[in-house]
Amino acid sequence: MKTKSSYLVKNRSPHEIRTGGAIGNLNEGIEIEIHRIPTRLIAWPGNGYQTESIHVLTLKPGLTSDKYTYAISEEALLCVQGKGEVFLRDRWVELEPGDIAYFPENTPHCIRNPKGNQEEFIVVSSITPPLVSLYEQSGFYIQSLGKFDFDAAEKAKKEMTPGQNIKSENQLRYNESYPELRAWNLNASEVRKNGALFNMFRGAEFNANGSPMRFILWPGHGSRQCGFHLTRCSPGDEFAAHTHPISDECVIIWAGSARGFLDGHWFEMGIHECLLAPCGVSHGGPLAIETHTLGATSHACNTLWGGFASPPQGDLYLRGGYINNQCIKDPPSVRFKNIEPI
Repeated sequence: MKTKSSYLVKNRSPHEIRTGGAIGNLNEGIEIEIHRIPTRLIAWPGNGYQTESIHVLTLKPGLTSDKYTYAISEEALLCVQGKGEVFLRDRWVELEPGDIAYFPENTPHCIRNPKGNQEEFIVVSSITPPLVSLYEQSGFYIQSLGKFDFDAAEKAKKEMTPGQNIKSENQLRYNESYPELRAWNLNASEVRKNGALFNMFRGAEFNANGSPMRFILWPGHGSRQCGFHLTRCSPGDEFAAHTHPISDECVIIWAGSARGFLDGHWFEMGIHECLLAPCGVSHGGPLAIETHTLGATSHACNTLWGGFASPPQGDLYLRGGYINNQCIKDPPSVRFKNIEPI
């Protein structure tokens, strides 16, 4: 029986993560600076991911990123703590915990924490596909050789210091502000062209794999490569173990605690821990339980478990009945009710 320690990112090589997955934490990762913002690397090409990069951005009050545009990649920014602003559709828009800002490729965007705020603004970023140029300045990508320096990444991983930026209490909430920018008030083609605001508690219904799920970011509601789904598990429920044939996924416990399944093993997990499951790696859960994981919040209600994946998980859309003749439906966006706060 494998131990949890043997599956922690810090104890796994990129090859081991690529073929068998790992357990990460949003408070742990190599720290670099991207667009002037302190950035923690959670799932990225330097630790075995190929189709997406998952980063945690931490902005102190008064900090503003460079304005930037990605020519070939989409980005989604999910606010997990504090609040700040993003430059979306040529205007500054406030982002609160639970909100997701989606930026298609070739869309100028920026992020800031106004100096009048008292709390750090912390967001999880998903970039699809990964951009190797983002890792060049830190020495992890060698342009002249066209390859990643995995030795440098492994050295940095061993020297990293775990942070405690993200607090253990859950701040995520449903939000309908800026109705003119909300994806559920726009058609998919508008979202695809100009971006939109989403919220992690509202999306297309999916109930074909156990606990109820919402497809939040997915082609049916406008994104192309960037995906995010959320499931709610009551005590004893589980989302059945499965693999994705073409999609890398990073599945995060956003609230509560759970027993997660990875590569044939069950592991107790707490809030902000995540399963790194590249394509082909069996994963599942969350079996909602009270765990003994350090920092986990004991509870007798629901666990929120949501994953970023790329490319879109067509295997799930087929099971949900949302694909017909290779066309994806645009179903209603339905709120998860009475589950926040947890």
